[in-house]
Amino acid sequence: MTFNSLIQAWGRVSRREQQLLLGLVGLLLTVVAYTSIWQPVRQRLEVAERQYRQQAELHARIQRAEPIRDLTTATQPLSVRVNDSATAAGLDIAEMEIDGDSLRLAVSGDANQLLQWLDQQEREGAALQSLTLEARSSVLEARVVLRQ
Repeated sequence: MTFNSLIQAWGRVSRREQQLLLGLVGLLLTVVAYTSIWQPVRQRLEVAERQYRQQAELHARIQRAEPIRDLTTATQPLSVRVNDSATAAGLDIAEMEIDGDSLRLAVSGDANQLLQWLDQQEREGAALQSLTLEARSSVLEARVVLRQ
């Protein structure tokens, strides 16, 4: 079928049928445009909005999160908490001196354990005023001043 034969066939169709066919072609183009362009864009937008809401909710939850503190240890004196936690961490306390609200101590043990223990003390609310570290053979010795 050539282009000329298509034009002749179109000319033989009544004016009303031509308008109905043009309307049908317009409707088909609208449906194709909707399903291939608008619908995927709308779906991507919904996914992006859902991800944004999830991220906003996660951000709010992170902002509200606070470290969980053990209330029983918070009521104990600093010297008792330090002694108990050092013993639990496998560290040796050579000296401990209480000076008002400060606590001076000499602690020794495995380097990783000692540094983790110092980090734990700060997380539990003890302020590290001074710290001197010295490596001796396979142990690390620390002279520490902590404040409540």
